[in-house]
Amino acid sequence: MITKLGKSLHKILPFLLGSLAAGAINGLFGMGGGIVIYFMLSKLYAQSDEYDAKDIFAMTVISVLIMSLSSVFLYFSSGAFSLSDALPYMLPAVLGGIAGAFALSYIKTSLLKKIFAAIMVYGGISLIFRK
Repeated sequence: MITKLGKSLHKILPFLLGSLAAGAINGLFGMGGGIVIYFMLSKLYAQSDEYDAKDIFAMTVISVLIMSLSSVFLYFSSGAFSLSDALPYMLPAVLGGIAGAFALSYIKTSLLKKIFAAIMVYGGISLIFRK
């Protein structure tokens, strides 16, 4: 029994620690936790026929929602964030999220991966060279 638990813990522990890191990154930067979750889930389900990249993107959205709501609650309760500041971009973001979720079923997985990679590269380069 203990050996079985040790093997299970050995498999699960990296994902628990990765999830903790994702939450911390999301809390610190207001973004980025989903990237960690996506790569963890990709690794977890790499050899699985059960989930493909589109499923992993969808599962990541749920994780991002939970991390973001936690961060918003803490930011809002500490006074670091006001709803009136966020209102101008909240509705367009929601509409974009709906459009993206709808488009997900029409985009080939290989193209989706390339789009995601391009966004990550662009974002990383922009952060490095921003003054």
